[in-house]
Amino acid sequence: MNSGWYWRLGTVLFVMVAAFVVLWPSIPKLSTPWVEAHIPFRLNEGLDIRGGVRLSYDVQIGQAIADRRARSMEDFRGQLASDFGIHHGEGRLTPDEITRLAERVTVVAGSTNREFIARFRNAADVSRVSDRMITNRALRRLGSSGNTVTLGLDPREVTALEDSAVQQAIQTISNRIDELAVKETSITARGETIVVEVPGEDHTYFQQIRDIIRRTARLEFKILDDESPALAAIIAGQAIPGAPAATEGAPAPTAHPLPAGITQETELAPVGPGRNSQSTFLVSTGPNARQQLQDYLELIRPLVPEGRQILIGKSDRSEGATSTVETWRTYTVFSVAQVDGSMIDDARVSVDPQENRPFVSLDFNRRGGEVFARVTEENVKKRFAIVLDDRVNSAPQIQQRIGGGSARITLGGDSDTRVVLREANDLVVVLRAGALPAPLSEGKQDYVGPTLGSDTIKHARNAMMVGISLVLLFMAVYYGSAGWIANGAVLINLGLQLATMVLFGATITLPGLAGLALTVGMSVDNNVLINERIREEMRDGKTLRAAVDAGYNHAFSAIFDGHVTTLISGVVLLQYGTGPVKGFAVTLLIGVIANLFTGVFATRVVFDWLVRGLKVKTLLGGK
Repeated sequence: MNSGWYWRLGTVLFVMVAAFVVLWPSIPKLSTPWVEAHIPFRLNEGLDIRGGVRLSYDVQIGQAIADRRARSMEDFRGQLASDFGIHHGEGRLTPDEITRLAERVTVVAGSTNREFIARFRNAADVSRVSDRMITNRALRRLGSSGNTVTLGLDPREVTALEDSAVQQAIQTISNRIDELAVKETSITARGETIVVEVPGEDHTYFQQIRDIIRRTARLEFKILDDESPALAAIIAGQAIPGAPAATEGAPAPTAHPLPAGITQETELAPVGPGRNSQSTFLVSTGPNARQQLQDYLELIRPLVPEGRQILIGKSDRSEGATSTVETWRTYTVFSVAQVDGSMIDDARVSVDPQENRPFVSLDFNRRGGEVFARVTEENVKKRFAIVLDDRVNSAPQIQQRIGGGSARITLGGDSDTRVVLREANDLVVVLRAGALPAPLSEGKQDYVGPTLGSDTIKHARNAMMVGISLVLLFMAVYYGSAGWIANGAVLINLGLQLATMVLFGATITLPGLAGLALTVGMSVDNNVLINERIREEMRDGKTLRAAVDAGYNHAFSAIFDGHVTTLISGVVLLQYGTGPVKGFAVTLLIGVIANLFTGVFATRVVFDWLVRGLKVKTLLGGK
């Protein structure tokens, strides 16, 4: 035997050993605790085999467009503030600058989610909205009338956002699931719907994944406006002190009485060094407390002054150890976020050594650290709201400038440390993975019981094993020794396919099992072509050694052509198929490559050993 044969034999043996090592932890009777601890590969069974949950989410692209409009409005305000000489530099507007700008112009949302309106106090200032200013911000002018300019997002910008929102949502969900080390989850898109499949039986775990996926995770830090009289004035139907005069012809303010279950209260809040102010807020207690407040705030939202927001957060009253009902309250904040999640470099769970309670520690990037230090320095002795998904998590008082590029989020509301720790871990996951480009609305949930999965896989395995056994039996009877070689190649082929799928984290599904059965037939077909070609050469009077050489050389072109066409079909199915079709395509592609290796390369090593080393005289059942 020449040196080339030994190299080919070594390659075959190496591949076989590597495949066994990859599959070892997934073989129950051969696996040991040491193997499971040191070999990380596992055979992942799909939802249709193990059972589990299928979750669907609709991406609210309309909200993504509205968020893009809000960013354009903020940028537009910043440019106008610079033009008016109110704002200097490239940073965001301060609360004082927002108030001063509102005396010159108000920028409010329009009738659709892609429009906004600028109303100037002086009609001459309309000329400041130049064509260049609009074009540079991917906007377009929709109309002008007197002191009012209506602007909208550029249609190309909207189209690009619509095209990218779903893909960005898939990537964000994948990142969050990766943080949980859930490798078996399947994530696919069907139009604007994202389908997440999680195999298993643990409903508590399913609920955790649902909670993590649907969180938008928009983190913002906003300064409270505890001196604002707006809320009390809106409730009483009075003109808001200090606000710009209403447009001529506008209706007189009307009262908005509080519905049952919501009360108006005041608190003495810090508003600067040595200064306090009576701050008005709303409180609601009970099972529907949060929703009650949200409904009322939505009613009065158009009346809230420019540059302000009224947000909701859980009250300290519902965070006691003996509390059995939730209490929610409102916070009046400046709408522009001074710091947001895009400035965060890392997030992790830490434990307060004094209270022995978990909290989330944040590290800002360089820009975020500088902005956070500046904002805290400018607002000492004021309250700073930490807002997560438009809900105030907490509103601590800024005692002094906070440098060092770090901050913390304290999670309250539950006396059980384990619950707080779980909430902290979940928050870290979503902060690290990033915010969703748009909120998700939860759709249909399908639970597949493990019994149904077990029955299905049992029948599928039986069908596959019967089919493979019949094929192997035929090959052994019809081709003799060559048939046994082909059978060995088939078994190696199966092992290589499973090992490859395990190595790359693919999931075994019922369509995948069908793909395995199909590629077994293709593997046998390779050997049938080679064996029949060898027989033809022997009928022409060639020796067995020469017939083997000629058989492999002449059959290879037909085998290769057939596999290339199958490979193209598999690529098309993988690219455009979804769900079961993709599972079938993955198995088919892996099977095509494994077939070429086992059917042509590996069997040739065995044939050469028999005809060159052992110098056998017959291989094809005496025919």
